[in-house]
Amino acid sequence: MPEDRLLEGEDPQTIYPRDARHWIAVYREMIDFKDQLLARVEAQLRRLPRAARADVADNDIGLIHSQLDRYRRRLEFWYGRQWQLEGLQVDPETRIITYRDRAVRLTKRELELLTMLVSRSPQYIAPRQLLVQAWHDSRLPEETLRTYIVRLRGKVAQLGVDAEIVNRPRRGYALVFAEKRRGEPDPPD
Repeated sequence: MPEDRLLEGEDPQTIYPRDARHWIAVYREMIDFKDQLLARVEAQLRRLPRAARADVADNDIGLIHSQLDRYRRRLEFWYGRQWQLEGLQVDPETRIITYRDRAVRLTKRELELLTMLVSRSPQYIAPRQLLVQAWHDSRLPEETLRTYIVRLRGKVAQLGVDAEIVNRPRRGYALVFAEKRRGEPDPPD
């Protein structure tokens, strides 16, 4: 498979974790946009004449799917690069997170929660949004989320990662790495 085309300014060799977080946000937005576009096109498809439907399905929908595939590959690249730049290594099979010479095992839910927080760092994520996006279950009570946040804070501290999970009323939770805390303003919502 040929190498994916990069967006303007995208530097896979960056040494800055904030760049990786930036590109994660960019590709997540692009994926969200293309998913919404695809849903609208597919909804409109039923109203088109048969010949037009075939043309749209063969050309437009195929193009959107190939773009989505590329965006997802780039997003996965940047997730991996971010973990590398932050000094975190994860074994998804065992759910063991390693940072320098320390390691902790996470539960499946803790890993999903940490992955979501890392991918959005330093932005705040509302509790309900975390429940839906990290665990795909909006029926869980927010108290369950708070319990997992407390456990995850302890494990992040155990690792010695220079980051903390912060909570701001009416804004939600954010994983804030030390480079941000040095006099920078609060991250955007």
